[in-house]
Amino acid sequence: MRLKGWGLGLPIAGLVLVVFSLVWLLAIFPGMVKLPVDYSKDINFEGTYLVLNPDTYNMDELPVCVQRLQLATDVQGNVLIISETVTCTHALAGMELAQFGQIGSLSVDRSTRAYVPDQDDGMPRSGQFCFPSNLEQQSYSMWISSAGRPLDAEFIGEEEFEGLNVFVFEVSEQGLSIGTQAGTELPQVMDITVNLMVEPLSGTTVYTASSSTYSVVLPDETESPYYISNIAFTEDTIADLVDTANDARTLILWLSFYGFWILIGVGAALVIVGLVLVARARG
Repeated sequence: MRLKGWGLGLPIAGLVLVVFSLVWLLAIFPGMVKLPVDYSKDINFEGTYLVLNPDTYNMDELPVCVQRLQLATDVQGNVLIISETVTCTHALAGMELAQFGQIGSLSVDRSTRAYVPDQDDGMPRSGQFCFPSNLEQQSYSMWISSAGRPLDAEFIGEEEFEGLNVFVFEVSEQGLSIGTQAGTELPQVMDITVNLMVEPLSGTTVYTASSSTYSVVLPDETESPYYISNIAFTEDTIADLVDTANDARTLILWLSFYGFWILIGVGAALVIVGLVLVARARG
């Protein structure tokens, strides 16, 4: 009788585990990989800006450090409100270059990590704020602030970077129209290339290097550059993001794959053992 009781209880426990595993994977886990309500990221770049000197008509080179600080300030339903502050300083003199700074408020869907256009601070952003988790080998429309619009980040391939398997993406546009220059009313164009490396499971970008050239189009249709930016993640930022990607990847694997199949396996084993015990009790 006792053997039969175990035989009935174990299959029920096993089925409960199997059902819980499915509920976990389909309903609970997706909420755990959303952008967190306490989202915080401090990204630092280094490189050079070349700026046209109006007196000499030469390009002056400025070594720069750029900090992009993002902090979640509010949650409205599934939309995360993020305060973004971009600060640029002269890498050698240490003084702030306020003309290159920026302050904004971003509205981002926590699940898709895409911008919510109607809730931003006057600039109708669209496309991805950052890459989603569980990346596919395809192009993604990414908001590029320097271009003032979303541009396609095309999948280039896979490679190893700092011990991680990463997807490599590239944004590349030439002769992109960016309106007219104030004062001269001359047309402006932009050439931009952004190289990105992303850990595909977590969607964490671990490397970014960008090159942008802004030019005016003269009446004879030649392009005259007035601003060139070449910046990339600092080594410290890369190290921090690689650690973040490793931790996130491990957590996702355990929560969505290893843990799921372990629970399924244990549940199935309990069902089988229970059925065997019932069969023996009847025998």
